[in-house]
Amino acid sequence: MDRIIQQTDYDALSCKLAAIAKGYLPAPQFSDPNEIESYKLIHSAYFNTLKTHSRRIYGKINKSISSSFPVMNIGTYLRTVALDSQIETFLQKNDKVQIINLGCGSDLRMFQLLNKYDNLTKYLDLDFKDSIYFKNDILWNTELFRDTLHLERSNETDGELAHSDRYKLISCDLKDTTNTMTILQSLTDSQIPTLVITECLLCYMPQLESQTLINSIISFYRVGEWLSYDPIGGDQPNDRFGLIMQTNLRESRNLEMPTLMTFNSKESYASRWNIISNDIKTNIDIKDMWEIFNSDIEPTEKQRLKKLQFLDEFEELKVMQTHYVLLNAQWEHAL
Repeated sequence: MDRIIQQTDYDALSCKLAAIAKGYLPAPQFSDPNEIESYKLIHSAYFNTLKTHSRRIYGKINKSISSSFPVMNIGTYLRTVALDSQIETFLQKNDKVQIINLGCGSDLRMFQLLNKYDNLTKYLDLDFKDSIYFKNDILWNTELFRDTLHLERSNETDGELAHSDRYKLISCDLKDTTNTMTILQSLTDSQIPTLVITECLLCYMPQLESQTLINSIISFYRVGEWLSYDPIGGDQPNDRFGLIMQTNLRESRNLEMPTLMTFNSKESYASRWNIISNDIKTNIDIKDMWEIFNSDIEPTEKQRLKKLQFLDEFEELKVMQTHYVLLNAQWEHAL
């Protein structure tokens, strides 16, 4: 099952590269003009280097890019800009911060963020061993990546591979909370404001393991913020989105989302971060992606999106985006 879950990273990478190829990303509304070419260059270099490591994966992703549909490209656009916007807000409001990207896969945010924010003292990428070693090979074998991240010689002690003073690439099984927390405690500072990112990670974890991970991280860091992007099954009597998604995943990939129908609404999904404690103050905000499309995307940006590809599946886009959520949970321990 773990190996099947790891394969979903290639889907996410395909979607990101397709959205870039079609002009959806980077989005002018959320991007500094000086960063746009750098953004494209980083992703292009990663994709081109991937070809030398696995022609099979390269071919699969290349095929997906050429056949991408607008409904998927807009979904990837929303997912990316919504997360990026909240990440930047966190970085701009704190003097000294650290970021932990759990289930990072092929995500490349660390390049822009480490380059742009001197107050970002540490950026950790964590994922399954196979995913991390694959990413490590690409980073180490690309001069642009080595130079940009200031990578040092690899050191496989405790699963740590590519690394610099500020960037760590680490292999671990996130279902093993004890080992995960041992790693985080050794590499990060519990007193520094900490941002945790999970993109389509918790939906693949069993309920007990995911809740234990959430509770452990919130208990360890004095001040923190958690950004989590996931699908929800839907809680209305006539809503079959989650059931159909589960059936399709089982039949096509033998893949399960254990909590898709357990946390099937915004309220139930957000309840996982409601830590009942006199010592911890929490504030939780959650929106579905359709709400974000209507509230956060400027009219001029919506017009730009319309011109990129003809979209005749507008209702399908709405249904899909109302079943994906972005949660922002903030917490602070009493002094």
